[in-house]
Amino acid sequence: MASPVSSIEFVIAVDSGGTSTRVGCFGFDGALLSQATGPGGAAHHDDEAAANLSTTIADALHAGDLPPEGARGLAVGVAGIGRAGSNQGDKSAQWAEAFYPLPFLTCPKVFVNDAVIAHRGALLGAAGVIVVAGTGSMILAIDEAGTEVESGQFEHYAGGARHLVFDVVHLLLQGLAGSADTDLSSRVMGHWNVTGLPDLRSALLAQAGLHRNEVKRRYGDLAPTVTALAESSPLADRALRVLTDKTACGVLLLAPLAGDAPVPVALTGSLARDPAFSTRLVDSLRVPGATPTQLVPAALGPLGGAALLAYQQAGATPDPDVIARLQSHLRTPCTSPALRGRCAQVEGIDLRSPEGSTPV
Repeated sequence: MASPVSSIEFVIAVDSGGTSTRVGCFGFDGALLSQATGPGGAAHHDDEAAANLSTTIADALHAGDLPPEGARGLAVGVAGIGRAGSNQGDKSAQWAEAFYPLPFLTCPKVFVNDAVIAHRGALLGAAGVIVVAGTGSMILAIDEAGTEVESGQFEHYAGGARHLVFDVVHLLLQGLAGSADTDLSSRVMGHWNVTGLPDLRSALLAQAGLHRNEVKRRYGDLAPTVTALAESSPLADRALRVLTDKTACGVLLLAPLAGDAPVPVALTGSLARDPAFSTRLVDSLRVPGATPTQLVPAALGPLGGAALLAYQQAGATPDPDVIARLQSHLRTPCTSPALRGRCAQVEGIDLRSPEGSTPV
């Protein structure tokens, strides 16, 4: 990659979803110069989305003592940007440019759906499918020609963290919890500060007076509890498998459009990368007659993908050394010894390593 003209030149990468916004400022050698994390920037999940995104970018610049005029490219991946024919997100990139004005930045800018930066980071521009599952979800295929198709264009939606909890709560309210679900049931009751199903029904109905975004957060916040209990609670396991079956449906709808089989499938997002989700997704993808797929570890996370698009805006092409440096800064390994072996199914250093991929 060509060297920048001065030491203050850099690019800005943004990964913004319903729960949080991450910003990284990167030198042209791939070095992480500064970073910041703030509240969500997705307009359909947070009423302060525009301010959240702008403030987090400003915080990242301040953290690195970086002058805004030193920015040479900005790439923002934000949830909610849709495409023609999709049933997910009704906002365009043009809308995003107006909604997130960022007057303190004069560099070239690009706004894309957060699934696009996730795909670019995970597969480094190769054809394949990305599954994004966190606060919300999207499943996106990009082929070798760069054509994008997401499952919403087939009227499909898998669901994210809150949808997992919706199913758990529905199963509980139907009286389907067994003795092995006692811990899960008590955690759900505690989350809404109630002691039984009648009170839980009342508490849920009382949420009608809350803002819709607050209701979604209340449900979504319980998702890590559900995944943590999936091995001991049949009810949690059942809800998770419903979600991974829906996710697999979206992947298999897109797989024939994404390149040669087995089609690479990468996962990103707090829910998708949870081993309780990813290991069940392997089972859900084993559908006789469907296009073969293969879970592969993401080379870079969404923020890394945004960095690659930001370099593109700046007219630069990252070489392998730059990508390796991005990987060293941005990799988030599984830290739990008990889960490290299962995490290996979706994580690894080399995207093309047979040891790091899971055929399905």
